[in-house]
Order: sequence, then structure tokens, then C-alpha cells
Amino acid sequence: RAIGTNVIYVVAGLSKANTELNAGGLKQHDLECSLVYDETHYIQSSVDLVTDNLLQGSALTFVTLLLFLRSARSTAVIFLHIIVSTMGAFLAMKILGRTFNVPALGGLAFAVGMLVDNAIVMLENIYRRHQQGEDAETASVRGAQEVWGALLNATLANLAVFIPVLFVKEEAGQLFRDIALAISAAV
Repeated sequence: RAIGTNVIYVVAGLSKANTELNAGGLKQHDLECSLVYDETHYIQSSVDLVTDNLLQGSALTFVTLLLFLRSARSTAVIFLHIIVSTMGAFLAMKILGRTFNVPALGGLAFAVGMLVDNAIVMLENIYRRHQQGEDAETASVRGAQEVWGALLNATLANLAVFIPVLFVKEEAGQLFRDIALAISAAV
């Protein structure tokens, strides 16, 4: 395969060509072509492992938030926030022509942790104001106004760490670029 091509697509093409060869001219001469090495099994098992960890982590996060926040509504708001941000990250990676691989999914898992932290800080401040007697709309507006600067600074600090990685060249850049892209796009 050529450098930079997707292994899964290449092996799928090889498998299709192999099947056509075996059904065509090779069969007439009692010959058979077989794939000796297929690294897609390793790749797919790695992606499946990370995906399973993301799903298990999401379920654990949901249960933990539900226990500590004691509000299904607040927990649902946080998960909606995570889903929208994750979809945005997927869209950004697709637009930039990047594939979803183990480093990208790992970066996305890291970003989800930051999103949960930010959402909890925001919700807790709104909840505190609501407990002090403000109506829900006023508590939401004032609570968000009080913490948006701190959340923006925390997010920008994280981006300041990961965005420069996008411009690293050679092997290190290839290794960490998808992680940095997933984190940057999600947050």
C-alpha cells in the first residue's frame, strides 16, 4: 500500500480482487490465491476496544453524575453537551480528511472528560443560584455569566497545549496529530 492510505480500504480492495481472481482464471488452472497477512483484524480489535471503553466510560459517567447531581435532567443536559461536541469533532475530522483511529478515539475520550468537568462547573453554579431563591431562567443566565470566563480560560489553556501539536512534522506529528485534532475539535 502507498504511504498515507487507509489499510482497511486497501485490504478490502485486495480481498475483492482476490475473490475475483479465485473465481476467474485461477480456478480454471486449479490455483488459488490467498491473503497471507491481514492487519485489519488488529486494527479493528483496537478500535473496538477503544469504542467499548468509551461506551463503558460513558455509562459509568452517567451513573456517577446521576448519583452526585441527583438530577436526571442535569445529567441529560451534560450528555447532550457531550453528544453535540463529539459530533462536532467527528465532523471536523471528516472535513479535514482524517480517519477515526485509536489515537483519535483516545483524544476524544480525553476531551469528553474536559467537557464533563466544564459542564459540571456550569451546572453547579446555576444550581447554587437556584437554591438561593432565583428563578430557573435568572439562575441560568447569572450562573453562566459568573463562570464563563473561567471555563473559557480552562478551555483555551487546553487548546494552547494541543493545537501546536497539529503542526509537528515527521513521526511525532503523525503519532499525535489525530489526538490533538480530536481534542481541539471537541472542546
